[in-house]
Amino acid sequence: MSGLHSIYQELLVNNQIEYNQNQERTITFLSEFLDKSSKGFLNFLEKYIRKKSNKCCFYLHGKVGTGKTFILNLAFNFITNQQKKKIHFHDFMIDVHDKLHQLRKEEADKDKLISKLAKDISNKTHFLFFDEFQITNIADAMILGHLFEQLFANNVLIILTSNSHPDELYKDGLQRELFLPFIKMIKSKSRVFDIDIDDDFRKKNINNSKFFFLSNNPVTKLRINDIHNHLKGHEKVCDKIIEFKKRAFIIKQLANRVARFSFSELCGIDASSEDFINLVNHIDTIIIEDVPDFSNDNINEQERFINLIDVLYDRQINLVMSSVSPIITIKSSNRLNEKFIRTKSRLIEMESKFKLL
Repeated sequence: MSGLHSIYQELLVNNQIEYNQNQERTITFLSEFLDKSSKGFLNFLEKYIRKKSNKCCFYLHGKVGTGKTFILNLAFNFITNQQKKKIHFHDFMIDVHDKLHQLRKEEADKDKLISKLAKDISNKTHFLFFDEFQITNIADAMILGHLFEQLFANNVLIILTSNSHPDELYKDGLQRELFLPFIKMIKSKSRVFDIDIDDDFRKKNINNSKFFFLSNNPVTKLRINDIHNHLKGHEKVCDKIIEFKKRAFIIKQLANRVARFSFSELCGIDASSEDFINLVNHIDTIIIEDVPDFSNDNINEQERFINLIDVLYDRQINLVMSSVSPIITIKSSNRLNEKFIRTKSRLIEMESKFKLL
């Protein structure tokens, strides 16, 4: 059928990927969605926009390590003749809050802020790709409900990945009942697809490289020192203060775009995803030492760590890490357990891809 499916077949023929029936099935359905949307884009929407059954979103969900991001990237690269944008969901929400803040200064009618923002987005973007769609707080939940409604009304097609089915979004969250209309809308407007693969492909790619260590091993500190010395070369190590939005963030032991932190220096402070995004603009490699087990007692630190790993993974930052437990057995708080499964899978993949130059 379509070019997207042909690209997938070519990767298989060249042994660049491993065949999986469910991945191919997902790509087949996504191909159909993109074909209908990209051929005569406006005519297609004008013809169907009033139909209740019209699908404006492809919602791909499944367990960690099943190839969701790979498929998203494949689809994004396939679209060549339309205005498109791909962004990690963390970054998108930071951008949304910034733009709403600016619009509040300019717009007298506060009820039209989200409508204006959606219109601005639609003027530049026909296809919007989100990786790792998730809702973590009621403020984002309420903004997204109105924003997605307006994006769909402005003919923006959304393709997103998530670890959760729409019914599981913001599960057990504060005032979740206010978010339920959004879930109903996203289900009615989306082609919801479960990739449903049992294997975590990231675990298959583990090689013999060793850049994650146990904190209580007496040689761990020596080995990390060796790696740090090799990576920083002859550059002088110093703490660097970066400032943005009247906030200051200290990059610890920075040299040759390598930073070295203890876990408490990164996640024991009041740091946000935006802090981490600004941090990675200054580094290629980060060393994090003494990552603990997590419980309900340090749930805030765990949430920061999850957000940090998402940013590092998305920016392809090299990671050297020591922890009290092997990655696969690091304990989690109850509330964040499902999210942390994804984090551990990403850590496994990050170690397997690290190359010591």
